[in-house]
Amino acid sequence: MKRRTRALLCLLTGLVAVLGPASAARADQWQDRVSAGSGYATGAGTTVAIALFDRGTGLYRDNGAAAHTRIESASVMKLFIAENLLHRRDLGQIRLTAADLTDMSRMLRESYDAAANRFWSSYGTNAIVGDVIARYGLSETGLTSNVRYWGNTLITAHDIVVFYQRLMDGSGGLSAGSRDWIVDQLRQSTEQGDGGRQFFGLHDGLPLERVIAQKQGWMCCVNGSAYRHSTGLVGPDGRYAVAVLTREPSDRGTAHLEASITGAVRTMFPEGLIPRVQGDIGELWYRMGGTRSLLGYPTSDELGLPGGAVSRFQGGFVYWTPSTGPHWVAGDILRKYGAYGYERSVLRYPVSDEIPLAGGALSRFQGGSIYWSPRTGAHAVGGNILARYGSYDWEKGVLGYPTSDELALTGGALNRFQGGYVYWSPATGAHAVGGAILGAYGATGWERGWLGYPTSEETRLPGGAVSRFSGGAVYWSPQGGAHPVRGPILTAYETLGAGQGELGYPTRDELTLVNGGAVSVFQHGALYWTRTTGAHWLGGDLLTAYGAQGYERGPLGYPTSDPHPVAGGTRVDFQRGSLTLTPSGQVLRDADAAPTAVTPQPTRTPAPAAVPTPTPTPTPTPTATPTPAAPTTTAPTTGDASGATP
Repeated sequence: MKRRTRALLCLLTGLVAVLGPASAARADQWQDRVSAGSGYATGAGTTVAIALFDRGTGLYRDNGAAAHTRIESASVMKLFIAENLLHRRDLGQIRLTAADLTDMSRMLRESYDAAANRFWSSYGTNAIVGDVIARYGLSETGLTSNVRYWGNTLITAHDIVVFYQRLMDGSGGLSAGSRDWIVDQLRQSTEQGDGGRQFFGLHDGLPLERVIAQKQGWMCCVNGSAYRHSTGLVGPDGRYAVAVLTREPSDRGTAHLEASITGAVRTMFPEGLIPRVQGDIGELWYRMGGTRSLLGYPTSDELGLPGGAVSRFQGGFVYWTPSTGPHWVAGDILRKYGAYGYERSVLRYPVSDEIPLAGGALSRFQGGSIYWSPRTGAHAVGGNILARYGSYDWEKGVLGYPTSDELALTGGALNRFQGGYVYWSPATGAHAVGGAILGAYGATGWERGWLGYPTSEETRLPGGAVSRFSGGAVYWSPQGGAHPVRGPILTAYETLGAGQGELGYPTRDELTLVNGGAVSVFQHGALYWTRTTGAHWLGGDLLTAYGAQGYERGPLGYPTSDPHPVAGGTRVDFQRGSLTLTPSGQVLRDADAAPTAVTPQPTRTPAPAAVPTPTPTPTPTPTATPTPAAPTTTAPTTGDASGATP
């Protein structure tokens, strides 16, 4: 037991040496708090000793030499009396009656002196303290020089938090049942004690703490001084052991001393409670303004996660990993993050705080980004789609903010944006489609239709634009609108120079014709196709004359050649004849035989056998995930201003 006592003492002494204010290598909000409280009391003319121990993390802070300087205990040492007697009872060395336990309860709750006097004189005076010193390793604690006065037992702030720590972890030797009984009495401490009010210090200084197991001490006029001590375990789990010991010249009056010790606690914890926030997460929270920040008060202790940790606050969460550091997530972005499964999802941990953007906000994660705007709400974008989005200059580009999460599709995925869609498949990669071209794409059935997935971005052309797909292309011009072209018709069209060629831009979608044929109509002509004839075009007067013959339904059938020069003009061959345009502008049918002049008719569009019916807009749905109980917050308001790449 003595070996364990020495080991703990060495550990705590080492913590003081390494983590004390004189040697802190960087900003330390816990040391800053202790120093602020000490400075407040000292500035008021009060001698003060402060020690703080976090049982959850092992963090210890004090106000230097003062925390290791002996001071008369007053009623704080009643803890030692109760612990010693209960320990001896547990060992069968003494018997405590119901009346004894009632008195002991009053001694701890009300600081009842008569009970302390009786126990002190009946059970060993200084031997009580000596036993506790030995079992708890209280090397700085000393015996009273006059055994008539138990209140003159000498303690230090450091040793009191060591006592509380070892009381709670059982290493002092007290049984769990007796420990719990002591803590329960301390939690029921009364505001009015034996001879005075005893809520100065911890209770008055931490009004938002629901549970404080306190043992106070007060006395006057010993060695010319008045004393007010406030010690205890703070929180329902007794996580924080705190000792604030004070004295002043007795002629100053006790009201000033009580105000000074309470002021010291309030200065340490202006939030009205001890925040359950530590380490890098705590440092971020304090830089943001602590309880005055949008995060507000903590609602949980720091929670360990695979590879990291999280602390929850009224207004959001702060996540931390060794590689990402601490970053906060709040509001609708946090709710969306939760819908994905928080850090367990494809998004993993945040790598940025919330970043304000023009008209919205952004949080970046290891596996993607979540964007938010008032109009669109919060939506996640990741992987190749996110990279493609970036190539369009993110939310500042033509795509604007996302309007959907990533949606799983057959063979690929999709994110919708204000200015278009970005599709992805393993074979095609990620490409954006927007505007009228997107509308034409949708009319074919989106990725489920014959166009399939996009294989290119929209390409600007003289007088128009084109987007390519695995099953064809969609061309657009201001005059003709957007229309898909595919297969041999597309090959022939692009061989002719596409929009800059003979035909110009398409003016209608592909039409299905008789006998398995098809036609695409352009500004300056039409391209016909059948499996047997291939794809051939004609335009101008030749197309007009073809129409006069009934197009593909007439006696000529489908074209079997493009316009080509012959003696006497330009000819197009058909399945059952030909049309020749002479230099004079006359169109002759079957000019090699007995030619017949074709009577010109008004130009009209080839009549389709059937017009394809547009397919409704796709509505793929992401995998359902449960919505978590996330903090209710307003829209994102603050963050690191950045226009950088998500």
